[in-house]
Amino acid sequence: MLPDYFPYIRDTVTITEELNEFCTRPSNGPVFLIGRVVTHKVGCNLRVTANRVVIVADVYDGTNGMIDASASSRAGPGGSVIVMCRRSINARVDASGGTGTAGAAGAGGSPGTGDYHSDGYSETVTDADGTTYEVWHDGVDIPGTLPTNGDQGGPGGPGGNGGSIWFTSIEDATPPDLSAACGAGGPGGPGGAAAEGPFSQGSVEGDPGVHGPGGADGQVNVTTLEEADYVAGLRPLLDSTGPSFANYWAPYRIATGEHFYHLYNSGVPDPAEYLHHLDDSGVPDHAKYGALAAIEFKRALELQPDNANAIRLQRQLVGFAPAPGAVWVGGGANALGLPPDMDVVPNFDKYIDAFTSSLTPVLQFLEIGLSEINTGKGVGDLAEIAGQLSLQAAAARGDAESTLGIAKTEQTQADSDLAYAQTQLDQATTAISKAIVEAQQQPHPPSFSFGEIVATVAEVGGAILSVAAAVPTAGASLVALAPNLMLLADTVFDSAAPIAQALLRGDDADLAKINAAYNAVDQDASAVTSGAHTIVNFVTVAQRLVEVTTAQNSPHVALIRRGTELTHELLLARNRAVLARQRVDAGTARLASAQNVAAQADALKHKQELDAEALKQAGLTAISTAQSKADALLGLAFRAKRSVEIYTLKNEDAHFPLDAGRICPDLSADYYYEMNEIDDIRLASELTSSWEKILTLVNLKTDYIDYFDQPLNPDWIRRSFSPSDPQVAELKSLHRFTFTIDPVADVPADHFDAKIKSIRLALIGASHPEGEISYDVRHDGKYQQRRADNSVTTQWLLPKVATRFAKMTPLLPDEGFGDDPPLDAPKSLAFWGRGVGGSWQVTIPQQQFDTGLNLNGLTRIQVWIGYQFLHG
Repeated sequence: MLPDYFPYIRDTVTITEELNEFCTRPSNGPVFLIGRVVTHKVGCNLRVTANRVVIVADVYDGTNGMIDASASSRAGPGGSVIVMCRRSINARVDASGGTGTAGAAGAGGSPGTGDYHSDGYSETVTDADGTTYEVWHDGVDIPGTLPTNGDQGGPGGPGGNGGSIWFTSIEDATPPDLSAACGAGGPGGPGGAAAEGPFSQGSVEGDPGVHGPGGADGQVNVTTLEEADYVAGLRPLLDSTGPSFANYWAPYRIATGEHFYHLYNSGVPDPAEYLHHLDDSGVPDHAKYGALAAIEFKRALELQPDNANAIRLQRQLVGFAPAPGAVWVGGGANALGLPPDMDVVPNFDKYIDAFTSSLTPVLQFLEIGLSEINTGKGVGDLAEIAGQLSLQAAAARGDAESTLGIAKTEQTQADSDLAYAQTQLDQATTAISKAIVEAQQQPHPPSFSFGEIVATVAEVGGAILSVAAAVPTAGASLVALAPNLMLLADTVFDSAAPIAQALLRGDDADLAKINAAYNAVDQDASAVTSGAHTIVNFVTVAQRLVEVTTAQNSPHVALIRRGTELTHELLLARNRAVLARQRVDAGTARLASAQNVAAQADALKHKQELDAEALKQAGLTAISTAQSKADALLGLAFRAKRSVEIYTLKNEDAHFPLDAGRICPDLSADYYYEMNEIDDIRLASELTSSWEKILTLVNLKTDYIDYFDQPLNPDWIRRSFSPSDPQVAELKSLHRFTFTIDPVADVPADHFDAKIKSIRLALIGASHPEGEISYDVRHDGKYQQRRADNSVTTQWLLPKVATRFAKMTPLLPDEGFGDDPPLDAPKSLAFWGRGVGGSWQVTIPQQQFDTGLNLNGLTRIQVWIGYQFLHG
């Protein structure tokens, strides 16, 4: 049974005849209609009668109807309406009083009579003594009477009083048309009719009655507020009648925001139910779901500033500043809490098989559960259903626990990667400082020339050192939603030499990228870029450093470029660590939700009475259970998706519906409250349609197979470093060396999509008692490969480290692929399957030197990188 007094809350409230019935039912208080959008079905007015109606909305659109609060009876008062909206469109409200009743008609006139003569007559008279005798009376003449006029009509009744309209908005697309006029007085009654018939001459009709007095005009209060004042007034209105309807609306807005968040996928078509209100122009734009989700979380926090779910989801979507004025971090994750560029071991078969094996029992449960819920007839049926729900809910809880465990492991790894990135940058800055000193001691120090600006190594290297030093103090930070861009404090930038400023400074296009990234999630980029900051684009800086490279300065440029890349890598690692923590937060919330669903399922097992409430609760519990399982399934599917994208460099968003297994909160609410004809059949249909979306994931496998149906060819990149190369000196002194593979210069022109497959190392002339050693080889997170159109694609993934074996003798021509895995089955090499281009580092652990490694005789370093490619 519906409670007697509760708010009608939806994302979109549509005024229909069914909703009019809701508004006119007996109620203990005013009727609240609350939604992001309140609109009318074409031609349907909202009728306000005895109940006061309160509308609270982001947008009230009266284009298709009006609010009719005029008196419902003659002489009745107008109704009471409160509208509080951020924006109104064609608003019309009529709260006029009713017209007074008409006066009664006057009485009709009476006809007169003519003269006449009465005859004589005899009368018996008795005296006092009892004597009786007859007395005769003679006849007389009697004059006639005059006719009368009709009476005046009765007075008209008074008009009804006007009602009250309180209309508050921030913006009005058109001026609201509001009326609370009094009702006119009723007309006086008609005068009585003149007498009719003989002897009626001269009789006239009576005068009409006087018009009744009008009622009193009602109240029309129109207020236009600024945003802050509007927000301040929301909760007092929503909580004005006792129950806190703000606490009803905030969770609903969060649920709606999550639904939009799951729809935020530019590659998937717009759901039909939202096409009509995404844009005032009627043009759907799927990218706006990100903005819609962000708005819902923001609005929920206006009502409940400390709502943990809204805070978590908002930060997960748009990022956040850890403290006022601090740089923004995090954000950009999808509704599962996973970043779109998440790095995974690209093992497609593993993920898709796990997904497929889990999908079948989920769909079977959903089908059986809904069927039994719709046909259950007794308490025994409900107990059986509840038992199945309990088992499945417990399994969903287990899935959530497993997912959270994975997230915690990923967080630990992200924190470790951050520490490693800081160590690498510290080593690079030490090397740059040393190079600056050495360059200054040369008779002709190497120089840089960029445009008309000429500078020394010290000036450019010093600027890079300043940038690197600023990172730990937040003087430099990634822009949360644009990870190739950095904000550098002007205090750091201004102290740099002119050439360093020219190399580092971003441009208007970079600012446009920041604005676009934040506009997509309804954020003002100025909140992120405020303060004294200069934009630095790491991709542009790398290109500019290539331009200034000469034979004289190339070692120093390489070192400075390395320092720049490691600074970028550190910033990426910092952001990944934040994203990993957000992933743990999302997993914790998902586990809490799964536990709540499991508790609901357990409670149903003990229900002793089968009623409509119990059946509907069972239906919604089945939906929540399946939805919880959908999140776990989509987590597996996302990793399969990322596998394909890392392999093929093809965006697979169109084949990854994040809203699969979910339905709009409005549908669930209509089903539960029996509104708008949402019955079991309609609910089942909506769920079936939603789950069918998950079948599009089969296209992932098609793209995967199509890619590997192409001929993949093997080859090697063979690099050799002699004693005159800095790598040899670096290895001897620091026990490590770095080198870079250029995906254009170092890979043959017709070898496209060159992907790492294996690596070999020889330290010729070195010695060790065992004849070989173990070493660590690391690829930075910037993986590059040249495409068939000769463009270079960069994937910013996690830096990877692998432990391999090095020989002390030259590599042989037939050594190479051996037992290494094929490209479609990664097993041994951490950076297997990624673009071969980028920065590499080889490090020999101290333990190898402790066990006898001697580099004194080192004459040459050989590095062979095996790769597979597509022919042009």
